[in-house]
Amino acid sequence: MIRYFHRALAATALLLATSPLYAHTIVGNRVFPATLTIDDPGVNDELALPTFSYLQSANPDGSLGPVSYSLGWEYAKTITPDFGLSIGSDGYTWQRNPKAEGWSNIETEAKFAFFQDPAHEFIMSAAVSAEIGNTGSSQSASLPSDPFSTITPKFFIGRGFGDVSADWVRPFAVTGEVDYSIPTVTINSDGSYNPTVLTYGASLQYSLLYENSFVHQLPDVFNRLIPAFEGIFSTPVANLGPADPDDFSTRDTTGVVGPSLYYIGQYFEIGVMAQIPINRASGSHVGALAVLDIFLDDVAPTSLGKPLFSAPLSPLAHY
Repeated sequence: MIRYFHRALAATALLLATSPLYAHTIVGNRVFPATLTIDDPGVNDELALPTFSYLQSANPDGSLGPVSYSLGWEYAKTITPDFGLSIGSDGYTWQRNPKAEGWSNIETEAKFAFFQDPAHEFIMSAAVSAEIGNTGSSQSASLPSDPFSTITPKFFIGRGFGDVSADWVRPFAVTGEVDYSIPTVTINSDGSYNPTVLTYGASLQYSLLYENSFVHQLPDVFNRLIPAFEGIFSTPVANLGPADPDDFSTRDTTGVVGPSLYYIGQYFEIGVMAQIPINRASGSHVGALAVLDIFLDDVAPTSLGKPLFSAPLSPLAHY
């Protein structure tokens, strides 16, 4: 969790109907929500429970493919204010057409926010995650988990535009993430390949929360909302294996884009997104993502929600 209480900026801003805000990822006076397609750039004490995903895939011949519903979770814990660990999973998946179900593998991550510039609402961080093979459903399940582990270095960036002179620009912010996933097993026992995958995504956010606090006062119904447009894409880059004429190309880039909306409460965030497949290999219809994210650093700021090796942090900004 990035925490800066940028008092100088707050003092000169238009403080309209404000209250102290402890969480979430905050750089200067910018709140970066936990977005649905990519991770936010901060280090946090939070519990995402549940995360929800719905999407219908397509078959290579153009017919409708399986429909999947998933419920996942993630728990993140700060060790210091700039370094944290997390554990989570895509959770349980129900599939129809054909019917199947199963648990995903457990994933752990270590994340370090190595650069923060509160005056320019700018943050960069890096992480390494490990999806641990055989920690989900067994290979005999109808939806088995991967029997191998995958190591993924990650890079995150976030930038708010509150330092720009034009008022209409100041509520805007962007975030981005780039991952490079390397499976520990390149060829399975059945001869299929596990490719190395480059994943990249970004979000463009317009914070009504920021606008209400520092630019123009808004009606109450809008003043804690952050609408956004975001997307995520995956491109296999190595160990692709031979092409199968009856399947999608192993070289296809897949991904989803779509509008999203986040409500930032005092102790939680709710986010929803319409995920639009970018091609047939990514899906056949518009799907949905949603999350309930609990801010443990607000719920229990002196115990569960504080860094393990640091005193409880002060309120960060006023909204």
